[in-house]
Amino acid sequence: MNNSKTAALGKIAAMCAALLPCSAFAAGSIEGSVDFSGKVPTAAKLHREADPFCAKKPMTDPSVSVKSGKLENVWVHISKGAKEVPVAAGAKEVEMDQKDCMYEPRMAVAQVGQKIRAKNGDPVLHNVHTYLGATTVFNKGMPNDKTPAIEYVAKEEGMMKWKCDVHPWMRGFIGISKHPYQAVTGADGSFKIDNVPPGKYTIESWHEKYGTKTQEITVEEGKPAKASFKYDGTEKGTG
Repeated sequence: MNNSKTAALGKIAAMCAALLPCSAFAAGSIEGSVDFSGKVPTAAKLHREADPFCAKKPMTDPSVSVKSGKLENVWVHISKGAKEVPVAAGAKEVEMDQKDCMYEPRMAVAQVGQKIRAKNGDPVLHNVHTYLGATTVFNKGMPNDKTPAIEYVAKEEGMMKWKCDVHPWMRGFIGISKHPYQAVTGADGSFKIDNVPPGKYTIESWHEKYGTKTQEITVEEGKPAKASFKYDGTEKGTG
């Protein structure tokens, strides 16, 4: 290879090297909160008396958790406009545990291609029955806390609903997307989605009792885009 070609290739390589650090800062973010303006429903007692182990720990229905007008456990994700992104190498598996006859966490997120791991932390039988829409994903019994974990690789996007056919009050949810641009609101109702490429998107919120809401949003390079969703308690979900 002559010197002129070598020099040209060297310049191109130098330009690429210079651009790579910049690309890490090109993405923006989406941040905001989910507000609840209606009357917060009184959490009903869960009737767990049929199972002596479960009955040891009285609990109330955790499906609606509101603090200072902010709604917890809402899945917020880009529903339109984002390209599919492979799961990052070394990504942690998503765990769904069963503790004190409840699914934990109540709400989580995963990507298509990411491993999901179900555990039984209780010394009693649970039957893990999961759905995408009306379709069963898997339906397996886990006799006790010595049972090996169930491992599953997410294949489709959507809301993966978890139920126990032995204990009907048990519910869990994993929102699955083809990309990582998703989050779950915390106890303060806030969420933040990082590393979002600049562009126009439809962003959606999903709550197990109050359903979905959408809005359009524009993410600019290196800047946080603000988004907020509001529920008043009259909405109906599909959880």
